[in-house]
Amino acid sequence: MKALSVIPLAIGLSMFARAEPPVIGGLEHAGAEKIAGAVLVSDLGCAACHSTAQAAFAPKTGPDLAAVGARVDAAHLRRFIASPSGVKPGTTMPDVLGHLPEAERVGSANELAHFLASLGKPSAAAPPATEAVERGRKLYHSVGCVACHSPEKTLPGSVPLGPVAEKYTLAGLTAFLQDPLATRPSGRMPDSHLEHAEAEDIASYLLRGQKAAAEIFQPDATLAARGKVLFAQHRCDACHRMGEKVALPAMPALSKVRAGEGCLSEKRGVWPHYPLSATQREVVQAALADEGKAWTPAEMVQLTLTRLNCIACHQRDELGGVATQRSEYFTGREESLGEQGRIPPPLTGVGAKLKSAWLREVVANGAGVRPSLHTRMPKFGAANTEPLVAWLKQLDKLPPAKFERIPEAAKPHNVGRDLAGTKGLNCIACHTFRGRKAAIGGPELTTMTGRLEENWFHHFLAQPQRFAPLTVMPGFWPDGKSPLPDVLGGDPGQQRDALWQFLAQGPEAGEPAGLVLEPLVIEVKNEAVIVRRAFPGIGKRGIGVGYPGGINLAFDASQMRLGSLWSGGFLEASGLWRGQGSGQARILGKDTVNFPPGPAFAVLDSPTTAWPALDAVPGKS
Repeated sequence: MKALSVIPLAIGLSMFARAEPPVIGGLEHAGAEKIAGAVLVSDLGCAACHSTAQAAFAPKTGPDLAAVGARVDAAHLRRFIASPSGVKPGTTMPDVLGHLPEAERVGSANELAHFLASLGKPSAAAPPATEAVERGRKLYHSVGCVACHSPEKTLPGSVPLGPVAEKYTLAGLTAFLQDPLATRPSGRMPDSHLEHAEAEDIASYLLRGQKAAAEIFQPDATLAARGKVLFAQHRCDACHRMGEKVALPAMPALSKVRAGEGCLSEKRGVWPHYPLSATQREVVQAALADEGKAWTPAEMVQLTLTRLNCIACHQRDELGGVATQRSEYFTGREESLGEQGRIPPPLTGVGAKLKSAWLREVVANGAGVRPSLHTRMPKFGAANTEPLVAWLKQLDKLPPAKFERIPEAAKPHNVGRDLAGTKGLNCIACHTFRGRKAAIGGPELTTMTGRLEENWFHHFLAQPQRFAPLTVMPGFWPDGKSPLPDVLGGDPGQQRDALWQFLAQGPEAGEPAGLVLEPLVIEVKNEAVIVRRAFPGIGKRGIGVGYPGGINLAFDASQMRLGSLWSGGFLEASGLWRGQGSGQARILGKDTVNFPPGPAFAVLDSPTTAWPALDAVPGKS
């Protein structure tokens, strides 16, 4: 058995000297002192021990420790418990043992670590693979991790990661990244919809340089039993779940807490110690002084967006937005969309824009319709976001749009279909329709009326730049005049209504004109044309050559053989250029001769010997 007590602790007074104030994502941009104070009171878990009727002070739930021994290294647990801020500067975890003499502190940390290590069996550690580290580096810097955490160059205000290579195994960190809400239900670390391979790649990047452990730690039952007693004695179960909820002894209400004493003091005692900065102490005290005052919906929205750090990616009025020093990490797939193709959308007026059900899907489950963004909308969980939807719907209002509803007899669906197509407003040039991606890849049209409020739809189409100044969405009705005077008498409101009624059919809506795209024919004129892409019977290492004389060939570069010959037309390339390289070239000519796969050259025993097949070629299967 590997005894934890023999692992060097390396904690002395210098660890306390390194203690830094808690770093909470979004706190530096909170704005009002009241908001900043409430975020601190919540994230430091003050109301986990002290009762309060103030909903704004609801405590952040600490990590679920029910199976912590399966995912976190026991030696790290021991060091971290002994000096949280010394091991992870900026952590919100308080120091509950700092008032003890060093020998007792070290011993208590050791016993607590043995107890926690007994909760779950860890898997054997394996060092990350080099290629996985590089894939993870790209994902970490693109999907949104660096919105809260530092990239490779340290940025101020970043949520600290701590010594992850000392804390996790590859399997443990991968499991956490795939479902962070399972162990951290407060939503401060949201779910980024990572597939297992993606989570493993990011974990590999974060654990780069980690070496495999010599053996798996085995906790001592006697030390673990003493640690269990200490866990309750130091009220660790006030913040951390471990199965069933434990009834805690009563503590003074937050309204009775006095500034400068206990947890709010700089002194060490039998209370948790937080290394707060002078400014943080001031805003906490100010928030507690207003503990009995009611909060408005606008204040609760600002508090929630700050607490969950939504403002790292989104802007609402003057609050938040992508910081200048992090902007380079927000990228997209469609350069033609400009900033809209890489920066997450603003939240200003979002309650008037989105229907309640869809808004709930977005904030709770991370739903999205912007495939151009590399940054992913994360999942925060229903429990952390449900009130936010009601507040946003209550706050954000638009006056009723002025338009006349087209009666069914006038066949608005047909008119709307014409407007959406190439003979009308050509919406399909930029928007996906029933899964068919347009040239730009804007949001799906057939699900639009299920997401957007009809009133907002009318306001936005009438004046897109009013809602999104940098949008590439054109204004089709400048000065209230239609470019299509012969459609519905040129009435802008009726034309927008026809579009809405057409789109409201959802997936059953008929295809607008122009949705079936014209073929992309590559013609050969006075010079030979070469296309290096996927060809039938060859695969992605094909080289097509079209000659002016009307004779064409496809060469298989992987087998160094002639793949096919044909005469007449050269190629139709829609599958190559409209499928992001995933399709094949289509041969247009006639009299096509396809040569069998296999080696182009071979030494035969006799003229009658069969030509070697592909599966007989060394190294081929």
